[in-house]
Amino acid sequence: MPRTHYETLGVKPSATRVEIKSAYRSRMRTLHPDVRKGPADHGEMAAVAEAWNVLSDTKRRAAYDAHLVSGSATTNHSVDPSRFAQRPGVDLLTPPKFPWKLVVVIAVIGTAAVLILAAFSKPSGPQGPDNLLQSGSCVDIATDGSAFEVSCDGPHQRIVQQLVAFDEECPLDTEPHRDRQGMGMACTVAPAG
Repeated sequence: MPRTHYETLGVKPSATRVEIKSAYRSRMRTLHPDVRKGPADHGEMAAVAEAWNVLSDTKRRAAYDAHLVSGSATTNHSVDPSRFAQRPGVDLLTPPKFPWKLVVVIAVIGTAAVLILAAFSKPSGPQGPDNLLQSGSCVDIATDGSAFEVSCDGPHQRIVQQLVAFDEECPLDTEPHRDRQGMGMACTVAPAG
């Protein structure tokens, strides 16, 4: 006996789009092979999918309803499952190929752009103190004995030769001063000149 799309989804012709969507999802869920614990009914799944395609689109649904009223839509609206069969020469289980050539081309262009920009950019001037002591930093000594970084362009009292942990000792030819940032001890020497 012929069925309408409404009968396929199990809804009334006056159903709202939300009701149709809910019925479609419910029918597809019950037809799914994982839920059925058996082989899929491809013909019924195709019919439910076709019913959803027609009834979810406002214009297609209106045209379909007009055909129902005129009586020209009384034939079986199930979809031929062979329409969804595998096409010759197409393996549906083969994953798509990753575009390696495109990725390599983009990487090469990006690397070239970075190298060109680096070659033509001017280096920035000398940086001011960043308050992180390292070997070669110029420092002044505060009244509490801690070392803090100052610009090497101006006057400075000492130069950091190396940094050591609090529990280590500085070499004999240097003076230990606590790093103001609390990172350890700064082993300093007097500036030359």
